[in-house]
Amino acid sequence: MGSNMKNKIIYGINFIWASLIAFSFPICFEWIFLDITGHSKGYSYDLGADKDISVIIGCIELLIWLAITLPSNIYVFKKTLTKGKVYLLIPAIIYVTLAGVCLIKTFGGWAAYSNEVFNI
Repeated sequence: MGSNMKNKIIYGINFIWASLIAFSFPICFEWIFLDITGHSKGYSYDLGADKDISVIIGCIELLIWLAITLPSNIYVFKKTLTKGKVYLLIPAIIYVTLAGVCLIKTFGGWAAYSNEVFNI
């Protein structure tokens, strides 16, 4: 197996992983945001003394999520940039589209998502 083929396989695996991360972004964002803000059980529930624990867990979740997502996203964007700046639009559009599909399929759209996450 040539070096070029190996690089394409590594790029493909990283692109698939980054796409899965993009698809799950709205769910992960909701989870982390509600934990960090102390609303992990919803806006109508008062955590009381457990609020500090919720915030700490949210910070740990954020660090884990960043450790899982950043390396593959940096790799994909860096390798795509070598083809030209215009090609960066392709993964960016795919990521936004996948996050939008997750919003629609999981939550029923932006209105339901913003109501659930931001209590709007």
